[in-house]
Amino acid sequence: MAYTVDVKIYADPASPPTLTLPNLPWYAGLTVLQAMVIGEAMNAQNFAFRVEYRSIYGAQLDSIDGLSDGDKPNHYWLLFVDGVESTVGASEAIIQENPSKQSALIEWKYSDLSSAASTSVQLKTKAI
Repeated sequence: MAYTVDVKIYADPASPPTLTLPNLPWYAGLTVLQAMVIGEAMNAQNFAFRVEYRSIYGAQLDSIDGLSDGDKPNHYWLLFVDGVESTVGASEAIIQENPSKQSALIEWKYSDLSSAASTSVQLKTKAI
C-alpha cells in the first residue's frame, strides 16, 4: 500500500474533527501546503482554505472553510504534523515518510492563544 496523508480540521480542538480528508497521495518532498492544495482539489465541493505569506516562516493558513484567524478574539489556526506543533509555515513543513506507519497526519486546530500569551509573559516575568 502506498504511503498517504490524512488531514483533520478542528474548528474546536476540544471536539472531534469538523472535517477529515483521508488518503491524500504522498510523494517525497511534499509540503503541508502542497498536501492542502491536493486536498482542496480532491474535495472542492466541501473544503477551501486561504494562505497568507506574512512572515519569514513561509505560508500561513489564515482561513479554513470560512473560519479565519481572529474571527474569535485570540483564535488562530495552528498546524500540527504527526502530533507535533509545527515551527514553520505550511509551505516550509515537509511531510516525512515514516516506514512504521501507513500515513502521515496533518492537523489544523483553531486555538485560543490568549492563555498561551499570558503564560509566556508569566514565564518571562518569573525569569527576570
